[in-house]
Amino acid sequence: MAKPIYVLHVIDKLTMDGVNPSSPAILLKDWIPHLKKNQIESSVLSLKPFDPAGDWLREQGVEVFLLGHGKFSWKNITGIREVIETVGAQIIHLHGYSSANFGRIAARQCGIKSIVHEHAVLPILPHQFLADLILRHYTDAAVAVSGNVRNFMIRGRWIPSEKIRVIGNGIRVADYQKKGQSYITEKRKEIGIPEGYHVVGTVARLRKEKGVEFVIRSIPSVVEVCSNVMFVIVGEGELRAHLENLAKTLQVSKHVIFLGFRKDIPALLSLCDVNVIPSLTEGFPLSLVEAMAAGNAIVASDVGGMREIAKHGETLLFVPPQAPMRLSESILHLLTDNDVATRLSQAAQRHSVRFDLDSSTDSLSRLYEDLVSDPSSSLR
Repeated sequence: MAKPIYVLHVIDKLTMDGVNPSSPAILLKDWIPHLKKNQIESSVLSLKPFDPAGDWLREQGVEVFLLGHGKFSWKNITGIREVIETVGAQIIHLHGYSSANFGRIAARQCGIKSIVHEHAVLPILPHQFLADLILRHYTDAAVAVSGNVRNFMIRGRWIPSEKIRVIGNGIRVADYQKKGQSYITEKRKEIGIPEGYHVVGTVARLRKEKGVEFVIRSIPSVVEVCSNVMFVIVGEGELRAHLENLAKTLQVSKHVIFLGFRKDIPALLSLCDVNVIPSLTEGFPLSLVEAMAAGNAIVASDVGGMREIAKHGETLLFVPPQAPMRLSESILHLLTDNDVATRLSQAAQRHSVRFDLDSSTDSLSRLYEDLVSDPSSSLR
């Protein structure tokens, strides 16, 4: 049996709202046991002194370390080095700007390889642009979650194109198969959906870039035509109060349920007739893949990594971002034309198998193996 490769994942923080696991944290939870099957051992290091999602990861059997020096402290280099030495890491896999900055320096000092992993297209910040310029020769390899993100890494982060691999995120596709009708009926009752109502669902953090405001703004036009519809918003974030007030202002509160953060996303997706993904920007939208795997009809913003996953008229309906009228038109199209909704949802479900977790973890394993097989040079 080949000797295991040890990878230390370093991340700025494991939560976006200070409480619930972020998308990268959820990915780490899914990746780590799958990577173990490929002889890849892993630990996670968060730069935060206290991170509730760290406890959540520990409950999943993941070893988690926490630092408390602040995201701009040079003490992070020493802290990361100490954890590298504690676990015997051969590769440091970096998620987030501060982790990438301090982690690349720590990796070079320890004589191990570093991977910069970018999950989104972000604003180009002057200080980070300079940091990436200075550290460009400290980058042994990079991962972009989509071609769109790869382009951002080249132009915005000084990562040489030959060092970047595009590895999309993955899900356990089988977990998202639709539940039986009796389960769906009971679950709808549980969350307060009246009998005979259509369900339009959105799963997203309640932050500006996720565009949930435009779903709320689409509701008046939808209920004017189709009154027996309930919009279910799953997710938590800084805009929740604003979105709830907007629903009141538009007099559609009785058609909206805010469920907050939930751990039963696969079950909730089973309740939906239509999923709406209204993002203003996206790297690799897991919510889109999850909705596809659930076999739901989908309306999504035509942005970023969305275009690399699905095709308009084949697996979903695309609309421009920030366009509530176009959203309402497409939602109504799917609610009122069962043939179109069924054709798109079935095609989406078939297509979703390409994004199974095994595919992404196998690609990561090959990257790790390539890096340690030639310890004298960076990935080419």
